[in-house]
Amino acid sequence: MSFLREKRLWLVGSMVLFVCVAHAEQGLAPVDCVINPFRTADVSSPVPGVLKKVNVARSAWVEQGQIVANMENAVERATVALAKKRAEIDSEVQLADVNLLFDERRQVRIGKLHERQAVSVEIRDEANREAELSKWELQQAQDLRNIRKLELQRAKAQLEQKNIRAPMSGFVAKVFRETGEYVEDQPIVRIVQLDPLLIEAVVPMELFGKVKTGMQGMVYPELQSDQPREATVIDVDPMGDAASRTFGVRLRMENPEYQVPAGLKCELKFNDDATVAEAGYPAG
Repeated sequence: MSFLREKRLWLVGSMVLFVCVAHAEQGLAPVDCVINPFRTADVSSPVPGVLKKVNVARSAWVEQGQIVANMENAVERATVALAKKRAEIDSEVQLADVNLLFDERRQVRIGKLHERQAVSVEIRDEANREAELSKWELQQAQDLRNIRKLELQRAKAQLEQKNIRAPMSGFVAKVFRETGEYVEDQPIVRIVQLDPLLIEAVVPMELFGKVKTGMQGMVYPELQSDQPREATVIDVDPMGDAASRTFGVRLRMENPEYQVPAGLKCELKFNDDATVAEAGYPAG
């Protein structure tokens, strides 16, 4: 019996195993991907104005909440100072309180005199009216004091808007504007989060329904293909692209020491056990 015939017989006798292996290898074929920052934020000012100072440079590390730029704020600082002085005014409340105490004592005295019929009803009613008016004058003074405190809070908030803060911790990827420029809704700096990284892969439609959230894959960066790194599927597109017969998959890859730069092409290969199990074949 020839070697070729023996080979054919072996293939016929192992047809089921062959089919399973072929499907598994198809599912494990590497796919193209790109390594991107996990988050990108183009930071701008909530209010228009002139940039007083840009406090960061390209490639600098910034912490969440750090002031990356300041807008001209002389008017806002003056408004805060004025509002603070107005909020400290307490003389109106003190004056209204003194008048109320006096009118309440007078109301009591007039009431007792009226009980002895020493004064007329008109005088008693006048005393009651004065006491009631004093109560409302005190309430009005207290309300005005509270309004001034709110105005101070508003002035401080408007001043704070002139401080442009980083919405997240990360690296400054680009500085769009410089000191002295007028900005409205244009971005001032771009901040990127590089730990973790976001892997965006293009997967053939044949694997649709087999790649699911939580699956693991190995990422091979183009400049570090000999150092694959594990990533986890975090998002799968619910529809594909008819022209390319592909769909998108996003994975999260930890990058604690920033050893892998963003902006690289890569290849993605789903782990054998996970892919075979998802495809309906027993692992091993």
